[in-house]
Amino acid sequence: MRLFLTTALVVITLVNSVAQSTGRRPKMAIFSASSEWQKVTLKPTSALAVSPSGRPSTAVEKPASSPVGQAAPVTVTNPTEVMAPARTAPYPTVNSDYHPAFTGDFATNRNGWKAGIKGDYYFQIGLGRYSIRKRNTNTTQVALSTVELPADINLNRAEVFTIKVDVLADSGQVPSGGIVFGIKDSLNYNAFTLNAKGEVSIIRVANGSTFGDYMPGDFFSPGVSVEKNRDRLSIQRRGDELHFYVNAVEIRSSPYPFKMFAGNGIGLMASGYWTSFQKLTVTLGL
Repeated sequence: MRLFLTTALVVITLVNSVAQSTGRRPKMAIFSASSEWQKVTLKPTSALAVSPSGRPSTAVEKPASSPVGQAAPVTVTNPTEVMAPARTAPYPTVNSDYHPAFTGDFATNRNGWKAGIKGDYYFQIGLGRYSIRKRNTNTTQVALSTVELPADINLNRAEVFTIKVDVLADSGQVPSGGIVFGIKDSLNYNAFTLNAKGEVSIIRVANGSTFGDYMPGDFFSPGVSVEKNRDRLSIQRRGDELHFYVNAVEIRSSPYPFKMFAGNGIGLMASGYWTSFQKLTVTLGL
């Protein structure tokens, strides 16, 4: 028993000396007696840093990499402006059955035809007719009424166009009148007309003069049937040719070579005592 107490005292003394050498407070150790001796090995621990407050602090090794709280530099570039493709006006839907047209229905005078007493003639519009009556039976003047075609109906630019009109006369008479086209003024125009004998004339006038070798304006037999009271006159351009028809039948001297017109007007001409016109149309196409 005395040997055991002596051994325990030596162990406590060693523990106190180690604790004091490391700056730590001595830790109390209580050992229970046993019937057999146990080997106890004490190892010194690394010294802990003591904060000014007297509490031990654990040293934390800083990582070599950048702190998490510090953002990595980011290069900011100006955003590229994305330009939307330029929008174009939608193309109009093309209808192969549609052709720009000028119509003289003569229900009203919306197109600005000559009206009232003009010289030796009286011009009247209404009931779908444009009537021209001679006031002076001895006059040698020809009645002429013209209007300008719309800008989208250009007879010089159109490769194909059709002009039609119905010409009427007093009962039992062949109409005396017809179509005037490519008009610039009273000295520059083209005309396709009938006379009371059933003859036709195709004329081109430039600066008041006609051409002997091209549309001279002389009346001649058309070689087709001409009716009394009513006849339909038609003109067609097809490429480089002008075709002329009476009642849908092409006359014998047709076609003629196309030559540029002096203007883009359309008109009607009459020389009989009473001449009336119906269903005037100018169409780009056949």
